[in-house]
Amino acid sequence: MQYTIRHETRCHFDSPASYSIRNLRITPREEAGLRVTNWHVSTPARSRRSVDAWGNTTHLLTLTEPHEEVRIVVTGVVDVPDNTNAILGREGSTIAPEIFLATTRLTEPGAELIAFALSSLAPPQHTIPGVLACLEHLRQVVRPAPSSGDALRGAVASFDRHSANLPDTVHLLLAICRAAGLPARFVSGYQLVDKPSEYAWADVWLEDAGGWVSFDVRRARLANGCQVRLAVGRDYLDACPMRAAHQAGGTRKCASRSVRRHETSHD
Repeated sequence: MQYTIRHETRCHFDSPASYSIRNLRITPREEAGLRVTNWHVSTPARSRRSVDAWGNTTHLLTLTEPHEEVRIVVTGVVDVPDNTNAILGREGSTIAPEIFLATTRLTEPGAELIAFALSSLAPPQHTIPGVLACLEHLRQVVRPAPSSGDALRGAVASFDRHSANLPDTVHLLLAICRAAGLPARFVSGYQLVDKPSEYAWADVWLEDAGGWVSFDVRRARLANGCQVRLAVGRDYLDACPMRAAHQAGGTRKCASRSVRRHETSHD
């Protein structure tokens, strides 16, 4: 199936910013059979394209003239195979999966979360059914919170509050997996089923399944279906679509227009 995507983000400042910088990860990764037919990133000034340590395509945008708004638009066409499934396998990456055993500030487990991990995901539960059972257990303990406007708290604080937004729900699974000895990584991208939108999920390295397997952490199921992968990393900060900083400008307010899709069958 072929999808045409358009996604717009606007950031507005209360007063002119003298300088701002943005690192963008908004170009799809060609994995799990996905192919990019064309893709265009429109920014208010020329951006510098590169590939980061995790294999993500990035665009570095720097604005040095006074500005009150930054508008970024991505448009493109991707081909998603009709038989898309959650098992990526070894996907040709040169990065050893063991790199994703390391904890970060947002995925530090803490004593209670380590105990949860060892009771829910210890061997021989290093399987797809084992991770799915762990996610169901997690859903009983931590309720979902809105992602819009909610600050990142990390795995420990979210577990203690029994509430987590979408990125922190993924951080919880990453912390649990790593505490149980399973490499796991954060994934950001678009979901094109139901209401098209930005989304986040997790990849877990399972030897019995042949490598990386994608899990929809919020829905406690395999992340199969129409999803476009933008970036991967150790946590949200490695893989988020945009990280920004600015000087002056007062308060910054950002809004994203929903991802739009147009489906075209290959038949």
